[in-house]
Amino acid sequence: MHPQFLNLLCCPETGGSLRLETKRIGPKGMVMEGELVSAFGRRYPIVRGIPRFVGSERYAASFGFEWSRWPRVQFEAENAGRSMEGHTTHMWESITQVGGTLQGRTTAEFGCGSGRFLDIVRRKGGRAVGMDLSMAVETARRSFADDPEVLVVQGDLFKPPFRSGVFDGGYTIGVLHHTPDPLGGVQALSRTVHAGGWVACSVYPRQGFYSFRSVALHRELNSRLKLLLGYWPALAYAYLSGYLIAPAFGAAHRVRGLRGVVRLLEENVLPSLPDLPDARWRVLDIFDAITPAIASTHTGDEVRNWLLQAGCKDVRSTSWGDTSVIGIRTSS
Repeated sequence: MHPQFLNLLCCPETGGSLRLETKRIGPKGMVMEGELVSAFGRRYPIVRGIPRFVGSERYAASFGFEWSRWPRVQFEAENAGRSMEGHTTHMWESITQVGGTLQGRTTAEFGCGSGRFLDIVRRKGGRAVGMDLSMAVETARRSFADDPEVLVVQGDLFKPPFRSGVFDGGYTIGVLHHTPDPLGGVQALSRTVHAGGWVACSVYPRQGFYSFRSVALHRELNSRLKLLLGYWPALAYAYLSGYLIAPAFGAAHRVRGLRGVVRLLEENVLPSLPDLPDARWRVLDIFDAITPAIASTHTGDEVRNWLLQAGCKDVRSTSWGDTSVIGIRTSS
């Protein structure tokens, strides 16, 4: 972390200020090893440039595995000239409704994964702060090397180590449906944004792929197999689906007599994403769907109500979908 971010941080237990004790400095003044110390003696280590406010990944372990295996598949730089070029930028802009520059602005991401949306913030000239519960923070930090305008933190989004009202905007995309309390997550995010700043949240919709019986069945199966075989069965199916099943289903969809049969297979037995044109993205997204410990789906009314309860006004769904919602933080 760069010391410039110290004034944004606080003790997640007390909300009090933290003192920085430096043990090793890296390029561009980055603190690679050290500790953050509260007035009450709580000590939070900085390891490989990442402040650590939690001791385990808990329910987010699958994402640590996922992003270590596919660290940059969804980054714009990896998709130049390919079928998914521009997708990550379009997705972020559609959900946050930020189409221009972020110069001079600091934004927070709750559940940053490997950092593909932090990359969009940096491309727009903003300071990017990302937090994740999982070991994906290691991948995210490597993605930005020694960029002093990026802070990556390992922490609990229900007890964020950030002061109230320090961010110009905050977002959480594809994350809160993997937690035990999505409303609590939105409320915690909103508290870190100053009055007049924007808050955006996007979660799985109630209808669609993530509500398929096949996805739930594979998730349950992999939950049981993980005890003995780890994530390897899920990984094997993700590659099978991404490179064989999805293309075959895509071809079958174009045959009138097979569409109904294929649809039944997709919804009940073999989850696939034939509409995604890049096999790498299909593999990643299938694995992402069938491995989380927690995965819920929601309605637009639910998500809009979360933002209202989190102290936001002008709450509305965005062009990305009914369960992608943005609001403006009020002073209360």
